[in-house]
Amino acid sequence: MKKILAVLLTVIALITAACGSNNKTADQKTDFKIGYLASTGHILYFIAQEKGYFAEEGLNAELVLFNNSGEGITAVANGKLDVGAFGSSAPMVYISKGSPITIFAGQMSMGHALVARPEKAAELSDLKNLKGKTIATIRLATGDIVFREAAIKQGLKINEDVTFKEMESASAAMEAVKNGAADASVVWTPFRKMAEQQGLKIVKYSPEVPGFENHPCCRQIASTASIKKNPEAYEAFLRAMIKAYRFYKTNQKESIEILSKYVNIDKDTLYEETYGKFVESNPDPNRNAVIDFYKYMKEVGYIEKDFNIEDHINIKLYQNALDKLLEAEPEDPTFKQLKADFEKNDL
Repeated sequence: MKKILAVLLTVIALITAACGSNNKTADQKTDFKIGYLASTGHILYFIAQEKGYFAEEGLNAELVLFNNSGEGITAVANGKLDVGAFGSSAPMVYISKGSPITIFAGQMSMGHALVARPEKAAELSDLKNLKGKTIATIRLATGDIVFREAAIKQGLKINEDVTFKEMESASAAMEAVKNGAADASVVWTPFRKMAEQQGLKIVKYSPEVPGFENHPCCRQIASTASIKKNPEAYEAFLRAMIKAYRFYKTNQKESIEILSKYVNIDKDTLYEETYGKFVESNPDPNRNAVIDFYKYMKEVGYIEKDFNIEDHINIKLYQNALDKLLEAEPEDPTFKQLKADFEKNDL
């Protein structure tokens, strides 16, 4: 009898220990490093962190600030970051050179513009008049590709008919216009509004260029190996981003308050460059537009080694994340709209 009792006590102890272990595992969160720039375009990261959506989805998210896209992409490719959104064009260049990167979601769309001094703005609004002009640009910026391709479509040869003068920053590009070293410059949010505040004028927003009506900008990227190793974490990340998108669409005032903690610019400018003309933050991968953008990058000469971009786009993670949220809230209008957009933009 004593032996039977001892065995029962041992079994009970093992069951209790196992239950305790399971409870502990359920409470644990997955460490997840997210690279960002101090940009209005990364607002969904900030909302997801500040509103606790990452934590809700089981992620112990750490936001890591980078000064430029190149450093961020390298960190992603090397597995030092779980995810980052560092433009749409630069990741493709890295992929073409063998970096094991996958594009799997969106962050910001559109958001670029060409600016000039007021006396030249009307002339340059007709892109044929880029001939003979100098455009200050930042190499591989999304707008850089848009306006190079726009010049090519006008029959102009880059650096023969129109000169693209590469600068180190958007601020330097705007300064080149102000001091007469360039006729116009390529800028993005929040520099579009800042350019106007400094006396320059918007010549053309990037989505006004034919063929770029809904062009991608920052895309979510991760190392291909990391996604294969832990797809559940990436789906959890995307559920948090979709929740952040819903908040961004329905709570503008608080969204700007959150953004102001990460981007040190006056709130009026933040609002204009977050909810203003031709800019949106959206987690949809926008696969079809990414494929088109790859074609434009080849045409302007930024992709030297051809590859199949479709092999480096994963839309399944986003689809799974959105479907799970819709399963829980099938009548949510934001989720339903995202589903319709996905069927249009990605399938």
